[in-house]
Amino acid sequence: MARYVPLSEVELNSESSIFSSVAAGFASGVLKTVEGVVSLGAELIDLGADSNTAASVEQFFDDINIFEDTAQDRVSGKLVEVFTQIGIPGAAGFKAATKLADKAIKAKKAGNYVNPRAKSIQDGMKTAQSLNDRIPGKTKRFAAGVFGGAAGETLVADVEDIGTFGDFFDGPTAIDDRETFGREEAGRRILNRLKFGTESIFITPFVYGVGAGGKALAKRGKDLAYSDSAFERWVDKYIGSPFRPRGDLPTEVFEAEMAKAGLKARDTFRAKELVENITREVDKIFPRTGKFFDTTTNKEQVDFYKKINDVLFEGDLSKPINPKASDDLIRLLKQKDIPEESITNIVTNLNGARNEFTNLIDILNRNAGTKIAAGAKDLQAIMKDRIEGWLGGTYRIFQKPKGLFKLFQKFKPTDEAYANAINLFRRYLAQTDPQRVKDTPIDLSGTDYYEKAKFLVDDIINQVQIKGKPAGLPDVTYTNSTAMAKKKTFEGIPGKGSKVFRELFGEIEDPRYSIFNAMTNLSAVARTATYLDDVAAQNRKVQQEGGRGFFWDDKDVAKQAVQSPTTGIQIVELDTVVQKLPGGNTIANPLSGKYTTKEIADGIKNANDIGGGLTAAIRGREGANPAEKAATWFYRNLLLFPKGISQLAKTVLSIPTHLRNFFSAGAFAGANGILFDGLANPALFKNAFAKGIDTSGLLKLGPTSAEAQAAYRELLELGVVNSQVQIGDLINLLRDATGNPGVVSTDAILRPFLTKLKKLGGFFQGKYVAEDDTWKITNYVVELDRIKKAAVKQGIIKNVDEIPEDILKGFKQEAANIVKNTVPNYAYVGSAVKTARILPIGNFMSFPAEMIRTTTNIAEQGLKEMRHIPLEGEKIIGSTVTPYINIEGKGLVKNNAIDRGTYGTGFKRISGMATTLVVVPTTVVEGAKAFYDVTEDEIAALRQFVPEWSKNSTLVPIRTDDGELRYIDFSHSNAYDVIARPFRTLVNNIIAGEATDQTLLSGFVDGVNQAGAELMNPFISESIWTEAVTDLTVRGGRTAEGRQLYTDQTPAGNKAAIRFLHLGIALAPSYRQFQRLGQAAFGTPTKRGDELNIGPELAGFMGLRPIKVDPLDSMGFKIAEYQTGIRNARREFTGGYFGILRGGRIKPNDVINAYYNSNRARFLVQQEMNKNISAAQILGVNKSLLQREFKDRQISDNAFNNLAKGKFDPYFPSEDIQQRFAEIARNLGDPNIFTEVRPTLRLMLQEFRRLPLTSSFDSDINDFLFEEAPLIPLPTTPQPVVNTQANLQQVDPNTNLTRTQQALLSPEEQVIASRRQT
Repeated sequence: MARYVPLSEVELNSESSIFSSVAAGFASGVLKTVEGVVSLGAELIDLGADSNTAASVEQFFDDINIFEDTAQDRVSGKLVEVFTQIGIPGAAGFKAATKLADKAIKAKKAGNYVNPRAKSIQDGMKTAQSLNDRIPGKTKRFAAGVFGGAAGETLVADVEDIGTFGDFFDGPTAIDDRETFGREEAGRRILNRLKFGTESIFITPFVYGVGAGGKALAKRGKDLAYSDSAFERWVDKYIGSPFRPRGDLPTEVFEAEMAKAGLKARDTFRAKELVENITREVDKIFPRTGKFFDTTTNKEQVDFYKKINDVLFEGDLSKPINPKASDDLIRLLKQKDIPEESITNIVTNLNGARNEFTNLIDILNRNAGTKIAAGAKDLQAIMKDRIEGWLGGTYRIFQKPKGLFKLFQKFKPTDEAYANAINLFRRYLAQTDPQRVKDTPIDLSGTDYYEKAKFLVDDIINQVQIKGKPAGLPDVTYTNSTAMAKKKTFEGIPGKGSKVFRELFGEIEDPRYSIFNAMTNLSAVARTATYLDDVAAQNRKVQQEGGRGFFWDDKDVAKQAVQSPTTGIQIVELDTVVQKLPGGNTIANPLSGKYTTKEIADGIKNANDIGGGLTAAIRGREGANPAEKAATWFYRNLLLFPKGISQLAKTVLSIPTHLRNFFSAGAFAGANGILFDGLANPALFKNAFAKGIDTSGLLKLGPTSAEAQAAYRELLELGVVNSQVQIGDLINLLRDATGNPGVVSTDAILRPFLTKLKKLGGFFQGKYVAEDDTWKITNYVVELDRIKKAAVKQGIIKNVDEIPEDILKGFKQEAANIVKNTVPNYAYVGSAVKTARILPIGNFMSFPAEMIRTTTNIAEQGLKEMRHIPLEGEKIIGSTVTPYINIEGKGLVKNNAIDRGTYGTGFKRISGMATTLVVVPTTVVEGAKAFYDVTEDEIAALRQFVPEWSKNSTLVPIRTDDGELRYIDFSHSNAYDVIARPFRTLVNNIIAGEATDQTLLSGFVDGVNQAGAELMNPFISESIWTEAVTDLTVRGGRTAEGRQLYTDQTPAGNKAAIRFLHLGIALAPSYRQFQRLGQAAFGTPTKRGDELNIGPELAGFMGLRPIKVDPLDSMGFKIAEYQTGIRNARREFTGGYFGILRGGRIKPNDVINAYYNSNRARFLVQQEMNKNISAAQILGVNKSLLQREFKDRQISDNAFNNLAKGKFDPYFPSEDIQQRFAEIARNLGDPNIFTEVRPTLRLMLQEFRRLPLTSSFDSDINDFLFEEAPLIPLPTTPQPVVNTQANLQQVDPNTNLTRTQQALLSPEEQVIASRRQT
């Protein structure tokens, strides 16, 4: 938690800029490096001569170091100063020691190594050599470097200011900060240096290991899974694979998967486009008709659709529509006085659909061939009869709902079809009933056999939905009514395959369905055929070039290729996977009979959503037992569905979120330097942005132009658009929530709700995606322009307007790849993060994951564009990305990236990232501070009273006309805050640590912990729905922020209403900003009496509303937290599993430890309240008002005054607690431990009272611990007595007291302590 940090007037007046502080930090660090060397020599002199030379040296360097004060003004300067001190001597020591080790190893190999003749030395060296021979030379050099670096770090001057990890963890390397003189002082300082340097011996290998793992993932990602190193395989399996976009798939297979997904998305969009165009024209002809997928239409319209459908599928499907059939349709339309424009549009779209069919069939024949490829006549027959398998049977029962607002649609046959099917079974049951007189007609108007027949029909519908689309008309089983209860098929049922069942399953004779289903299903098969052919070709190419490949003809060859005996990699048949792909049993498979690894097979399953695992189990797998079905049903409908709906409400259905979504997406352009291109070439940016708006349809209420639709299809194929991360999360989360159609679902309850929202929700969903697409298209257009201009400089093309088609296609793919890798894209989210959506925690986890990936990629892409490519024989010395490169033997030469035309692009990209992440937030904050005359003191005070989620946000201060300080949470609208926040958290904690005199490293460790928590927060925090439920259950009617919803005394009816409303708010769209805007417009005050203004409330729609801070009102929550903290601190002494009053025997040191821990916890609670009181006063709250607030909460004036003054009020056990000690002692028949330790606790109490709340808890428990009694030897086995005085103060043999006891205890207490020591 960020804490309030007071600044003195001097600090406020001398505050330096970030840049000057950083520069001063480097200069001061260099001087302190020199000081470290000189002062170490002085300390050695002092150690021998018992002098005080080191103090003089320190004073001398303090006088000449003019940079230190400026460096210390800001944390950035302080950190640079520290890292400079550590880095220069540490790096020098590491380098020197590594060189020495390298020379020694070479000398040894040459036989020139020192070889003393003394036998004892030779024997020792033989033993050492036998161990040393097991270590490779590189490791020897590294080990020598570690020790050399540690030696170098002993030269750091500010060891005691920086601190050690031992300070934080109370370890053996904790800094000794006692005040001593002469020889003792020199020894103390030298020992502190050794402790500081020693830690690097243990930390450096850990850092090296992390770095090595990261480097291995970056450099050897493809081969890591097959590595000889178990460590590298572990890194790949548990760190690399779950979080990288390709998962376990080889890069070639992943890229083919992405290409397939892009083509399928393009085909689906084209099908939807054609359907909407036809629907729009038919609606003009039949204005009373419903929309696409409606089940009620008039007969004339049905006949018209059937006519269009016949025209669409007539003749050879591999050729255009039969001109005669087309002419007949045109003639019919003219006879009905249809406008010429509508006739043209209908015919054009039918021809477009037929062309798509033809193209997809041609792709099938070209790439893999099919069992029906011998003639398109067979394919025509399949589609004509509407019972095709993989091509898309046009039955409503098989339609998969598309989009967020159609996921819960459930198939329901027409009433007439349902009744006809029931009557069919009633007749059959009557005919097969042995109890019934043969050939007796059944009265269908009665109820004979109705319930049994209805059960059979419902069961058949359920089975068909579970089994999915068959190769023909569904062939399902039913239960015979005989005692044998045998399962039968449709065989023997009158009318099998007849019109009754075709109507029951919703046979469709509508060209819109035919187009959409035929295109999407045919696309899935055709694109799969292309994909299989591509990956097979890629595999052949890799293996022909001597690579391992990823598919093999023989199982033993596969095992050998992946070194199965060593790596443990399992080999599986590929057919079992490919057959589950669309058309897998129909198309000629080029991978048939091949083998692959289990990881690759699972990766293909996951990429095609045919895998098992947790997601499949949650959705409801086929064959699940009743208990599993019930469990998954409850999980989906009571947790996943509300989680998805709450996220949907707060994003897609929230107007303010739409605005933030659009403007924050603009940051992606800024981070890639696109806006810098706009400054240099306004026309380019204007054109790119206009194309983004036009192609995405952002400002369109209806369809976009034909040109825009064609451009969008191309971008879909390239994978640039329709990849909004939050929408991807939502669609898949709600798809998980629907579960298996055969399991009881939420449909019956939710369908009316979703039906009303479907049209509105679909519109908002489209706009939410369009907001994201607009900026992605803008980025794409500018990236393509950059590539074209670079190609001109490189001589690849003559000018940007005349580019051969094949080269332009490559440019477009390169531009698309840059956008996909530098702007969040749901297709590239790792499997672990995607799967985590089904957990009850986290909100939109894919977005922060993508921000981390793309931010890294922006830096990598920028450096790649700026990097000098060395010519043959060139050896670069130093950086490869500066404008001039130092080449060995040549000196400085111009970076050839400049001549390639990419250097400027890379520089703008890196500058854009730095500007977006650092410069813009910093400039906004510093500018507001200067404009409104706000000090750091006031900013820190604000942080004490902001909500928990804003503690480490970028706060922009605003001062009203009456001087009241408010803030804007800039992080709320900054997409890159998820990247910057951990670093800001780190800095805030370092500042807070320095304010309480902690060492810099202690603040650093605190900061790293909280920075890690901030980074993980989107993944592990409660989801919107889970938080609301937890408020009512786990927290007992209190929100996470501490707001009480109801109490035990709240009437039951009111309590139920509050609970209902609380859950309802979690599921409702964000409405409060509209409410506030209305209150501002009509001058209506809020419930708290605040008057609102139009301007700030409009800004609130973009997340930029100035928020009022009321410290006095917030103090109530702070006091409640304080009182809870004080109680918990007291329990550290009295309660808990390890509490000393639990009963049983305890030792004196147990009591002392518990007392120390209790007061340390109490100190931190009081310290936080001291900061709250100080912050409230800085923000203008009168002290008397604060005192009254505390008094109203049962906190005495004396306690308040102590807190305000920073005086620590320690805890001491009450008489009741002391009586409990006595009672336990009596029950055990032992002496009262408390009586024995009471003098020591009194001594500790006196020391604790001297500790100011404005400092750290600077008390060492070792000053108070009793000396443990020595082990008593058994009489029969005499043994020496063991002295166990380690880490304890030395006892004066004359007084039998420690130095602290002699200084602080009264004479009476000294007598007691002396006896106790004895």
